[in-house]
Amino acid sequence: MKASVLLSTLSESATTFWNARNERERSILLAGSAALVLLLIYAILFGPALNGREKLSKDLPVLRQQAAEIQALAKQAADLKIGGALEAVPVTQESITTSLSGLGMKAQNISVTDDLVRVQLNPVSFAGLLDWIGDQQKTAHLTVIDANFIALPQTDMVNATVTFRQQKNEG
Repeated sequence: MKASVLLSTLSESATTFWNARNERERSILLAGSAALVLLLIYAILFGPALNGREKLSKDLPVLRQQAAEIQALAKQAADLKIGGALEAVPVTQESITTSLSGLGMKAQNISVTDDLVRVQLNPVSFAGLLDWIGDQQKTAHLTVIDANFIALPQTDMVNATVTFRQQKNEG
């Protein structure tokens, strides 16, 4: 009930205020109210929509380029997965010896049985050995399953025994 009393009091106050104004003041108040309503409508509805549209039109080319790059990378990854599965060639002592000699290393002992490869190197550069292991993981699909390194007094030199397992082709 208090709400209806408050509403009637406000209505009477507004009517009294409106009747106390002359015709010129009423037209100025109507024009000001209309301008205020239009400004509020623009600020609430149209302004954010136009700003968002402008921002999206600026961001859209960059987003499209990023999407194209992601699609190209996904295609490249799929091609590598397909191509990588076909490239695994069984490892031999000769292929290990050749890859080591290409980096200036010589193995003391190489043992190849089924899908296991054991390589013993004395002494060898640790950095060069890590490069060779990374190369073998990529090209021959060898995975390190055991590694033993003994540091030597010379900087970057180790005695190493590394055991690999070759990943089998799945198809």
